[in-house]
Amino acid sequence: MSNSTGPRTPRGKARSSQNAAKHWIEAGRILPDEQQDAAVLRCGFEEDFKPQGLIEHEIIDDLVLNRLIKRRIDIAFTREFSKASIETTIKEMELRERSGIQYWLRIAGLPNQYSIEREGAERLSPDRCIFALKGLQGRIRDRGVQLREDLGMIRAAYGDQPTENAALAMYKLVAVAAKKIEQGETAETKEDPGSKKEILETLKTEIQQQELREDLAQRKMAIESASHIQEPPSFTLEPLLRYRAANTREFNSLLDSLERIRRLRQKAA
Repeated sequence: MSNSTGPRTPRGKARSSQNAAKHWIEAGRILPDEQQDAAVLRCGFEEDFKPQGLIEHEIIDDLVLNRLIKRRIDIAFTREFSKASIETTIKEMELRERSGIQYWLRIAGLPNQYSIEREGAERLSPDRCIFALKGLQGRIRDRGVQLREDLGMIRAAYGDQPTENAALAMYKLVAVAAKKIEQGETAETKEDPGSKKEILETLKTEIQQQELREDLAQRKMAIESASHIQEPPSFTLEPLLRYRAANTREFNSLLDSLERIRRLRQKAA
């Protein structure tokens, strides 16, 4: 096997020296982080085909780039399927919660303040929801339930997009306040420790759910930022399939060209 470490022809060297193109798969050149893979491919092709003359070396350059592009397409497919799986999980979580959200808001008497059917104030990111919920837990432990303030904290974190557990917590807050009024208790009167415990347990469960959402969000972000190269915008499976088909056709065409050149050389000899 030869000790080749990169392209030899002017065209191959020009491709290799270029920076990463904006559109990763469409980049018609070897990218900086592909140099090592390109050298390995070139060594393999030279061992397999033993090119002679400039034209055959040009075809080897094109074969190297073709196989690198195939790897980019394969990576993109893997990323897209992984992202789609995570996005589906998140959507299914939201969908499963919708009826529960509506139920708890209705019996809490809050449906007019929260409309999950329209776009309103957005929910904070999971990590910030967790921070707000832990703060609310601490306040309720220390001073008990204060309806207006506690509902305000949940609204500040969740906007118009509460989760099922957040809606359940709001219902329980309203129920505790209503019970106080019904019994004619003052704000200083000790509240039912069982009700307080239920609210804290609901907040704990919601924190766990937000931690799951945060994990999914981090996994999705890791997939999207796995490469510093920007992929083509509006990535879908359909253009990826077109890329793959075109890549395969080009590969076969390059092999055919190499074979034709060799037949012509044999005839000339």
